[in-house]
Amino acid sequence: MSVVYVHIGLPKTGTTHLQDRLWRNRDLALQTSGLLYPGNVISDHFHAAVHLQPERYLDWADPAFSGVWPKLLGQMRAWPQTSLLSHELYSTATSEQIERLLADLSFADEVHVIATVRDLARQLPSVWQENVKNQRRASFDEFVDAVAFAAESNTVGEVSAENAGPLVEDEPFWEFQDHVGILAKWAKFVGPERVHVVTVPRGRPAQGDALWDRFLRVLEVDAAPLNIPVPSLNSSLSASQAEFLRGLNQRLQPETIEWRRYERIIKGQVIGEILFEARSGAPQGLTVKHRQWAAAQAATMVEAVRSAGYDVAGDLADLEVSADGAADDAPMPSDREVLDVALDTIASMVLAAPLPKVGPPMKTRAANVLRRVKRRALAMRRSL
Repeated sequence: MSVVYVHIGLPKTGTTHLQDRLWRNRDLALQTSGLLYPGNVISDHFHAAVHLQPERYLDWADPAFSGVWPKLLGQMRAWPQTSLLSHELYSTATSEQIERLLADLSFADEVHVIATVRDLARQLPSVWQENVKNQRRASFDEFVDAVAFAAESNTVGEVSAENAGPLVEDEPFWEFQDHVGILAKWAKFVGPERVHVVTVPRGRPAQGDALWDRFLRVLEVDAAPLNIPVPSLNSSLSASQAEFLRGLNQRLQPETIEWRRYERIIKGQVIGEILFEARSGAPQGLTVKHRQWAAAQAATMVEAVRSAGYDVAGDLADLEVSADGAADDAPMPSDREVLDVALDTIASMVLAAPLPKVGPPMKTRAANVLRRVKRRALAMRRSL
């Protein structure tokens, strides 16, 4: 029987880790469990997702990659067992786009949807950090205020500068993270019995990879033979690192720096090579007020998922938020802590920077020496 699973994210729920591991193990998955993870390169899944939504992702929908989706379709159509599409940008697809995608997949006997979901207490700092890594300037509290306002006023994805502050205008948090609304949209087309929610476990297990195991169970794939590991990459900033970067963004806005330079120097070097490699602490935590709001919001969302009748891999308790606070909630960093990060970063950049060209040419230095000798001789004659 031909079955296609569409993994729609959500963003910041371990999707990159899952996709990297799937890609490295795709030959083993095909041989041992009949799972096809199609594509010629891993980025094919990204191009398929953005070309489904060209109006939204206009900057990324490059015509040079318009043939990627037909190639993926051809590979899946020719495979009689299970195929998997995976990219977090599918989470923003409209009903019309979902309908078009499913029409293209009509050759399959069944189409299922998978969503990896993480609790708000972890998602909020993670998404805010991602914003900061991309030139955004809003503080964490300003960001959470905007997200809460959108949820409470039923204007998901419609935060305005008037009610949320100019630094969080057009904050799209809920467009990507409203798993209740996103899943309901897909369920209308595939049915709730074919919607699978994989909860992201709390903490890091002493052994194994719980998220990976839960994800593969949905696909009915044996995890044991898929033994090619992926590097464990640190992609989280500490509270003081994020605040340092946010301060830097105040001085590096689009009108002062072109994106290519920001991407290469700030994202590539400062973040990727220095901050991620430095000794790091906990990310920024929620305030008491924001944690209480997140706890109530999470409870409402968990109940909606439970009552929808979706298949759950993991535990819906993973999506709950404690209103009492968490021991690892990091407070707002002090100015001294942020300054230390700034100084450490500058020191690392100095140590990594290429040596400047050697000073002035020899003839110039010789001329300077000769001038000093002449000045001394003139001074001695005047003193006689």
